Amino acid sequence: MPRTKLNAALYLALVFASGILVGAVSHRLYETKTVNASAAPRTMEEFRRRYLAEMRARVGANDAQIASVTRILDDTKRKFDDLHAQEKRQKDTIAQQQHDAIAEVLTPKQKIAFDNWRAERAKQAEEQKKKQQKN
Repeated sequence: MPRTKLNAALYLALVFASGILVGAVSHRLYETKTVNASAAPRTMEEFRRRYLAEMRARVGANDAQIASVTRILDDTKRKFDDLHAQEKRQKDTIAQQQHDAIAEVLTPKQKIAFDNWRAERAKQAEEQKKKQQKN
């Protein structure tokens, strides 16, 4: 009889411990999905506003300094945009070389099917991009 009570107590403790564990994991998952995600700026303009406000509040920057920081941010954005454009051109060149190399190993009939398949994939990617921009 005492062994049965010990087993019951052990099972009861395991059930409570597993409940605590599941609750802790669920709470952590909820916190990371809801609380932290909304704190990040969603647009570059929002990021810029927050950045300049922090410069004023925490660093104590005056209006002339904020104007200089704004020019620096604009210049940096232009440089990054130029870099991204250059990288895109390089990536497009590599992708075209890949396409050309694959097309060389295909028969004329397969080339047509390959081009149609690529066009289909490009259309799907464009639709996915538009869907993501809506959200």
